[in-house]
Amino acid sequence: MKLKKFLIAAMAALSISMTPASAEVVTVNGAGISETAAINDAKRNAVEQVIGTAIKSRSTSIDLELVFDAIESRTQGYVNSCEVLSTSTSGGTVNVTARVDVSAEPTSELMKDVEVVMNLNDPRLAVVIEHYGDDGGDVYRRNAERCAAAIREELVKRGFTHVVDNPQNIDYVILGNLSVSKPREIKIPSWSGLSSGTPTSVDTLLSRSEAIMDCKIKRVDTDEIIGEAHSSGENIGVADGSLDNQAVAKLAAKSAQEVRTIFNREARKIFKSVKLFAQSGDGMKILQFEEFLNQTTGVTGVHVRTFAGGRATIDVDTDLSPQNLYRVLVKTVGGDLALSLQGFTSTTLDLAVD
Repeated sequence: MKLKKFLIAAMAALSISMTPASAEVVTVNGAGISETAAINDAKRNAVEQVIGTAIKSRSTSIDLELVFDAIESRTQGYVNSCEVLSTSTSGGTVNVTARVDVSAEPTSELMKDVEVVMNLNDPRLAVVIEHYGDDGGDVYRRNAERCAAAIREELVKRGFTHVVDNPQNIDYVILGNLSVSKPREIKIPSWSGLSSGTPTSVDTLLSRSEAIMDCKIKRVDTDEIIGEAHSSGENIGVADGSLDNQAVAKLAAKSAQEVRTIFNREARKIFKSVKLFAQSGDGMKILQFEEFLNQTTGVTGVHVRTFAGGRATIDVDTDLSPQNLYRVLVKTVGGDLALSLQGFTSTTLDLAVD
C-alpha cells in the first residue's frame, strides 16, 4: 500500500513537472463600477502579468507598459477562461478576485505578438503608400492615405509602439503601391439572349470596385528588402461613392496581416545569430574574448570567421539583440580585457577589445 501511494505521488509530481511552462493560470484582482467591468479589469491584469513574465524572462529594453497598452484592445482574445472566486462592493466599486487562464502557448496570438516586438527590439516603422501613377487625383490619394493609416493601426494593435508617419530616423519602412479601380457595373447574361443566340445582358444595379497593392518591407540600415507581399480587396454594392473605400479597407486588413507575417519571419531569423566585429591589435586578446563569449549567458555558440588587420569577424549564436548582448558582455568580461562600443545595427555589433 505504501509503495502504491509512493508511486501515485511520484507520478503526480512528474505530471506537474511536465506541465508546459507556457500554460499560464493566474489569480488576480479586478475593480470596476460593475461586476462586468471588474471582471474585464481582472482579465486585463492577468494578461499584463503574463506579458510581464514573458518579457522579464528575456533581456530586453522594451517598456512593458507601452507594449501592453498597444495590445490592450485585444485582451479578451487572449483569455481562455475566467473563474470568479469572490466578489465584494465598497463605496460603489465592485471588486473581484478571479482565476484567469491566459493563452500563453508559444503559438498563441499573445505570445506571437510579444515575441515579434521583443525580437525586433520594438523597431521604429514608417508606412508609405502611394497610388500607381498620379491619374487618380485627390480621391485615390486619400485612399492611399487611408490604406497606410489602417496598416499603422493594425501594427499598433500587434504591439509595435513606434509606428511613425515620417520616414526618417526609422529601422524599417513599409512601401506600398496601391491601385484602386473605378466601380464597374456588374451585368449578367440574359436568358433570352442565351436562348436566341444573340448575346445580351441584364444590369444588376450593382458595381464592383477592386483595390490591389504590391508591398515591400525594407530594412533602412542595410537597404535589404526583408519581404514582399501582394494583396487585393474588392467590394460589391451600389456605387454610392464609398465602394472603393470599402475595397481599400479590406485590402488594408489583408496587407497588415501580410506585413505582420513578414515581421514574424524576420523576428525568428534575426536573432539566431549576431555578427560581431571585434577590433584589437592583439590576437591573444581576441582568443581571450572568444572564451568569455562562450561563457556568456544567452550565447549558445561562437564561431570566429576571420581575423586580419586587427579586426575579427565572429558569428554569435544567441537570442539576444546586439544591444543586449553588449550589456551582458560588459558584465561578463573580466581580467585585463576592456570593451568599448563602436556601433551596432539590428543584426551586428562592433566592439573594440583592449
